[in-house]
Amino acid sequence: MLIKKNKIPILQIVLLGFWPSFIKKYIYKYKGYKIGKGVKFGLGSVIIGNEVSIGDYTSFGMISVVRGNTIKINRYVSIGMLTMIDTEKIYIDDDARINEKVIIGGIRNPDSSIRIGKRTIIMEYSFINPTKPIIIGDDSGIGGHCLLFTHGSWLNQLDGFPVTFAPITLGERVWLPWRVFIMPGTTIGNDVVIGANSLVQGIIPSNSMIAGSPAKVIKENYPTLLNNEKRAKIIESIFNDFAAYLTHNGIVIRKEDLGGGKFIITIFKEKKNIVVLLIQNSELNLDDSHKADVLVVDFETNYAIKNQMIMNLKSKTREGSNDAGEELAKFMSRYGIRLNRKD
Repeated sequence: MLIKKNKIPILQIVLLGFWPSFIKKYIYKYKGYKIGKGVKFGLGSVIIGNEVSIGDYTSFGMISVVRGNTIKINRYVSIGMLTMIDTEKIYIDDDARINEKVIIGGIRNPDSSIRIGKRTIIMEYSFINPTKPIIIGDDSGIGGHCLLFTHGSWLNQLDGFPVTFAPITLGERVWLPWRVFIMPGTTIGNDVVIGANSLVQGIIPSNSMIAGSPAKVIKENYPTLLNNEKRAKIIESIFNDFAAYLTHNGIVIRKEDLGGGKFIITIFKEKKNIVVLLIQNSELNLDDSHKADVLVVDFETNYAIKNQMIMNLKSKTREGSNDAGEELAKFMSRYGIRLNRKD
């Protein structure tokens, strides 16, 4: 054979993978890789590429492999244990998460690539074949056991059997529950929900719900927007759930309803109490908000102070960071609420 390639880079794993994280970072920087601060490499994990850039606070699980010609992984990305990403060009944006035992790879062409948007998640046991380019937009969710194929071939094309090589594009805020099969050449718009166990092919319009094998549109103009009253009730319910979640995990708190859409959770700590303040109404007084460690608002505002984490549900943005705010941000992701970093 003229072209030889090891499916699993055993030599690199043995020679480099089992060094401590800080030594691997030193070696990678010596090789010319750009490695940000707070990057963590798990035992047995390796990166193999010609142009490599890893953003701040990105982590790689045990025995994970990322191999490509061009690799650009941004900030706060998490790649799980026993995951393998192997294609020509790899682009992963801020806060994306790829869980355990995900395989991204297959036949490689010069244009083989995968681009994963901000806050997108790919769940365990999924297989993605980027022989042709795959684009997955921001805030999309790929459930477990999902299959995305950009090529379909086996039987002889000269005998009349179909052979297809075509890219896949998933828009922003697309949800694939478990066991969805995406065929070559599929383009899915924004804000689309796909039923579990569906087979998807062709062009899927934005703001729709589809299901079936083959999948068909079962609901258009989806979802229905909430009025302010329903929105406020949902936010309050999530805030109450968060308080109960903290209590269940042994954290001592006090929750107060100040009326008019203002709520406070005080987390009692030995050295310094932590205050989480929710303000839903833009007409409420913000004077005392500087006392909060985490401020959650649901209206447009440029309010911000140093050393405070601001979470704006209306503009879907966040700024600053602390332990309580990160815990709340993670908790809200259960409800599909994900915020874009302003800093």
